[in-house]
Amino acid sequence: MENIKQNIDESPLQNLQSAFEQFNRLSQSLNASVDRINHNVERVNSLPREWHHAANPQLFDAIPGGVVVLDRHGLVVEANDSARQLLGKPVYQQAWRDLVKRVFLAELDQGELKTADGRQFSLSTRPLGYAPGQVLLFSEVTQTRELQRTAQQNLHLVTMGKMMASLAHQIRTPLASSMLYLSQCVESSLEHETIQSFCQKALARTRHIEKLINDMLVFAHGGQFVTTRFSVTELFSELNDQLMPQLQQRVAKLRVSGQECSVELQGNKDALLGALGNLCMNALQACEQEARIEIAIQRTRQGLLSISIKDNGCGMDRATRTHVFDPFFSTKTDGTGLGLAVVKAVIESHQGRIAVYSRPGRGCRFRIFLPCRQAMATQISSTRN
Repeated sequence: MENIKQNIDESPLQNLQSAFEQFNRLSQSLNASVDRINHNVERVNSLPREWHHAANPQLFDAIPGGVVVLDRHGLVVEANDSARQLLGKPVYQQAWRDLVKRVFLAELDQGELKTADGRQFSLSTRPLGYAPGQVLLFSEVTQTRELQRTAQQNLHLVTMGKMMASLAHQIRTPLASSMLYLSQCVESSLEHETIQSFCQKALARTRHIEKLINDMLVFAHGGQFVTTRFSVTELFSELNDQLMPQLQQRVAKLRVSGQECSVELQGNKDALLGALGNLCMNALQACEQEARIEIAIQRTRQGLLSISIKDNGCGMDRATRTHVFDPFFSTKTDGTGLGLAVVKAVIESHQGRIAVYSRPGRGCRFRIFLPCRQAMATQISSTRN
């Protein structure tokens, strides 16, 4: 009886001891695995950090875009296969600024690098983070830009077809009015003051036709202009001179902030001046009294020039905002419906974009973003130092 009781008492102890022995074996195995992992980490950490990616050079070379690693002095310490094919030899330990001069054209195209044979590349830079230096990533966008230009041209052709369908009606009305006034002027029985009044009205209708034709020519031109370099300060100084007579006549206030920013644009100054003037004149016409126009200019973190044109006019509803840039869409009885369509075409021809924000009774704000030439150049020059 005592033997049976002893066996019962010893059985749990034996099971507990066996469990502890198994736990010890697992702990020893786990400790050995941890030691091996730590040893491998120490081996990796003992390598220069610039070469950590070289642990898998096949993966590095398989990246479709060009990748270049620069040290703190702007020298190339690593480049994948795509980058080596583009940059040629020698590459390693070469200054990036020298490679840019050797491979790419001096002038940027839409803020992107371009080679002598016409290929176009977008460039982005990132700091290494763990060490002084930079990583450059550039990819070829030649075909993409060609497709974008083709799509834009096709869109203009389609739009021009719609415009031609409406052209006859748009010109016929003011032309008929002008002919009517002029036909009355040939009547000798009319008084001189009446003839003069009819001539002025006929002239106003003729000028209306002229503006319509000019707007159509600009729009049909597809935004292809002769481009030059000019400063933002110069552009808005001329805009102020252009608007001054209308501002004085309406006793309106114009406030411009940020025009002293020292940046340059690459484009057609007259076309941009006309587009900005068109927006300001629309703002004046939307204000019944005590018109106020506020223009704010600043550079964004993305290297773009932001131009905000805000008024205290009547604003517009959602339906109007949706079609405000459509050709021949106008809420004015004497409007051509091409003003804002031309503005959009001019902005997009400068690789920019425009948006409108408005509510009925709360005024209207147009926001324009244009690539800033100074900022585009900085993206390249920052990698040259």
